[in-house]
Amino acid sequence: MPKGWTPTQAQLDVLFDWLAADREAAGAKYEHIRQCLIKLFIWNEFSDAEDLADQTIDRVVQKLPGLRDGYVGDPALYFYGVAKRVIQETRRQMTRQPQLEDHSWPDRSTEFETDGSDAKFACLEKCLKNLKASDRRLILQYYQAEKGAKIDFRQQMARRMNVDVNSLRVKMFRIRQVLHRCIVECLEQQPGAMKQ
Repeated sequence: MPKGWTPTQAQLDVLFDWLAADREAAGAKYEHIRQCLIKLFIWNEFSDAEDLADQTIDRVVQKLPGLRDGYVGDPALYFYGVAKRVIQETRRQMTRQPQLEDHSWPDRSTEFETDGSDAKFACLEKCLKNLKASDRRLILQYYQAEKGAKIDFRQQMARRMNVDVNSLRVKMFRIRQVLHRCIVECLEQQPGAMKQ
């Protein structure tokens, strides 16, 4: 796909026709899919989630002429499949390109896992204490609810903070990033505590 490519109005009309027969319903479905894609990219720790969501939509739009008539099922699922491919490609590109220190993402292979290790728990406690008090309260609150309740709880948190849920997720991602770096550094100072 050429860089800077944007779909034409005719291509968007084909997309909306594919999503739903009613134009208003198609617009609502489009917006829902786009928001889900943004959440998916945020969840996968990409800072440019909106751009990646738009790239995903653009790819689907370009495939529609050959796809539309033969595709069976919910169109949203096709978008999510394309998004998975975009995630894989973007991760490959990120590993090939040297990143500036303050813009690099955590290495997922060293993510903190709760396995009962005293060293990891001690590092987590130490790093939580190093956070600003407001960030510490926020991240502890964010993870206190479980399973289905956490969605409602996080929506309530976002309302109390007067932000949308996506903004809250981005804030949590940034706090987790700081915690992750701190925990990795802490564990590196304790020989044998972390697999290299």
